Amino acid sequence: MLSMIKKWFWYNWVIFALRTIWLGIIVIADVMYPAMIVVPFGVIILSALLVYAIPLIVQYRKEDWYLAVEVVMTGFFYLFVAYVAPALTWSFVLLVIIMGVASSRRTYMWTGISSGIILPAMNGLITNRPPYEFMFSCSFGFAIGMAFGILIESHKQARIIQEQKQLLEQHIKQIEELTLIEERNRLSHELHDTIGHSLTSLIVGVESLRSSVPDLQIERVDKLVSIAQGSLDDIRKHLHQLSHAHARFNQSLSEALLELTEEFMKSTGVTVNFRVIGIETLVMQKMSFCLYRCLQESLTNAVRHGQASVVSVDLFFESQQLRLQIEDNGNGIESIEFGLGLKERLEQQQGTLSVHSQSGQGTVVICNVPLQVEAGQGSIRLLIVDDQVMIADSLQQILSQQDNFIVVGTASDGQEALEQCERHQPDIVLMDVHMQGMNGLEAFLQMKERWSNMKVVVMTTFEDSVQAATALEHGAKGYMLKSTRPKEMMEAMKLIYSGGTWLDQSIATRVFEEMKRQREQLEKYSPNDPYGLTKREREILQLLSDGLRYKSIATKLYLSEGTVRNYCSTLYSKLGVSNREEAIELARTESIL
Repeated sequence: MLSMIKKWFWYNWVIFALRTIWLGIIVIADVMYPAMIVVPFGVIILSALLVYAIPLIVQYRKEDWYLAVEVVMTGFFYLFVAYVAPALTWSFVLLVIIMGVASSRRTYMWTGISSGIILPAMNGLITNRPPYEFMFSCSFGFAIGMAFGILIESHKQARIIQEQKQLLEQHIKQIEELTLIEERNRLSHELHDTIGHSLTSLIVGVESLRSSVPDLQIERVDKLVSIAQGSLDDIRKHLHQLSHAHARFNQSLSEALLELTEEFMKSTGVTVNFRVIGIETLVMQKMSFCLYRCLQESLTNAVRHGQASVVSVDLFFESQQLRLQIEDNGNGIESIEFGLGLKERLEQQQGTLSVHSQSGQGTVVICNVPLQVEAGQGSIRLLIVDDQVMIADSLQQILSQQDNFIVVGTASDGQEALEQCERHQPDIVLMDVHMQGMNGLEAFLQMKERWSNMKVVVMTTFEDSVQAATALEHGAKGYMLKSTRPKEMMEAMKLIYSGGTWLDQSIATRVFEEMKRQREQLEKYSPNDPYGLTKREREILQLLSDGLRYKSIATKLYLSEGTVRNYCSTLYSKLGVSNREEAIELARTESIL
């Protein structure tokens, strides 16, 4: 009851005052003019207290029943007063005003007729007086109540619109900020991976020619190197400016979350209490981003859906995990939707999101993310699989220089990768998708079948959400672009080694949408096709069953041979087989075709 009273606005207090004034009139009349009342003092006082309190209790416990209880109890008391104290019947108008306030479009007909016509008419019969005066006063009181109710609804709507406007403005601002951050990150990566690499290669190449250049041309060589170095310094300066343009995610996690709560309080007026419990440790940017998004959406939901006025935010730094707990004093929310792939992002970090909410009891959101465990020196054994020798050698050189990695070998196609896995038993296989001979997806399926604990990271040059979704659905631990920066790649390998999953952020949203789309499609297929094969995949499976090779299928369907191979890899993944023979046998056994 007290929790409800705390949320009252001025109009709630006005209605409460009317009810209290009515009770005061009854009590004062009974004390000062006992002769006008024909029943004992305690009877009418006790009846008035019941009429005063019971509707309030029902309104708190079961709001849908409130109006009916109000009309019935007030009506009986009104008729009782008409019989025992006719001079007090005028006070009934105050309760009629309250009924008018509580009535809506669905109820005003029966409440208005009851309080404005039926009850005054019965009062006239009991008191042997014409009911017209009673009907007029009660109907007028009901009209005043309805007018006041319309004013209250307008005030509520205006308040809701204002709150929604503030939340929307804040949400738009945050989306713009995150979009700008992602675009700056993309531009930063592009500058680093293209112009930066080119200028570095130019400097190293020119310096390598210095010994063979005549002394008269040394000055020109120095000038060329100086120009290239200056350009590279300019690129680095721009990258530095870009990185500081989104300083929020360069702050510590607690500073970023505190800044978010302060901005939220300024824009909404809601009180947010923020605490940090434990000793703060360094957190990866992707992990910080997950917790930031969790707090951002929880605050929005607390005010927008839960109508909360106070939110408590606790950030726990524990030995094995980070825990962000958001608790509000709102109405509670039956079902909460978190957008922008928050749950999927948390799952990529091996995190969990739990929500506890009850009607009238507020909501508690708990976001847990395990802290990354650093691998010991030389403990991560890598196998690099790529048919481009330069890329494979470059990755081997970069990763071998790190204390936490050992590159046990390289392979140029899927078949050689399987042989290397048999020989070296690596912890992680970093494997290209498009290769001559057995491609990456085919090799990946065989690896998962033969070495279930081996972690495979799919690596490709171009973004392909369908390919990424298929790989992740079938157990790949990561999907990585070859343009990924070395530092980020090493962090990803450590995360994967410690049990996590990594997905390139440039494609993450599209991959989650593709995985959702694939699951929805699977639900639409009949029980006779539990594998969710597309029309094109069934067509290719039929041609495989007819004995055609990849090249012949490509010619028949006007596709490239590489495209057919990719279709077949996806097809084998869905069927859970390793090669065409197994796929054909399964199709015939289960009558898929």
